[in-house]
Amino acid sequence: MTDIGVIMLDNDLPRPVGDIGNPRSFAYPIAYDVCPGAETTLVVEQSAVGLLEAVKATAARLRDKSVRAITTCCGFLAIYQKELAATQDVPVATSSLLQVPLVLRMLKPEQKVCVLTVNASTLTDRHLAAVGITERVNLVGLEHTEHFYPMIVGKRKDLDVPTAEAEVVAAATKATQDDPSIGAFVFECTNLPPYGGAVRAATGLPVWDALTMIDWLRAGVAA
Repeated sequence: MTDIGVIMLDNDLPRPVGDIGNPRSFAYPIAYDVCPGAETTLVVEQSAVGLLEAVKATAARLRDKSVRAITTCCGFLAIYQKELAATQDVPVATSSLLQVPLVLRMLKPEQKVCVLTVNASTLTDRHLAAVGITERVNLVGLEHTEHFYPMIVGKRKDLDVPTAEAEVVAAATKATQDDPSIGAFVFECTNLPPYGGAVRAATGLPVWDALTMIDWLRAGVAA
């Protein structure tokens, strides 16, 4: 059996080490299965409308491969957390956003979690409610970046890691300057973990992401 199965979007993005889609990001085996039709802009910019059955079918295929838990390669699939969990007989964690309520309990009552997301303008209350987020979050998006976002949505095929890192760090740093009540970061986007160390160094704040969630998820199901 493989401990973790990942539902992948139907795209072809560059995936450096640290990205959830790169198996070298993990110290244990990962099973992958692509959800047909799950194009990035459909999921990120259109709330994955019409994709529920395809996502369920992909989860079922992973379960047929005897995975012990299921996650996804896009935090925006949080919108289907309840529906997917209800149809599988293994734990399902659609999004790193599931960590936000826990992180909030570890902060001072007046502090917030900054959710650094690929697109803050399309991460809706419906996404947040599906994973139990009801308070004390500051959404900061990367949709206006010149390099990172165009790469994510397929408008460019190359990824310059130092350029992307600089954009992510700039967004995180500005967020803390604009809102000193931010006490931690949770990265929504599963393409962001390669830059977590740089954000920690630049802001002095803790960072949780898709990799931290998957490590935690695996700890509960590993033989």
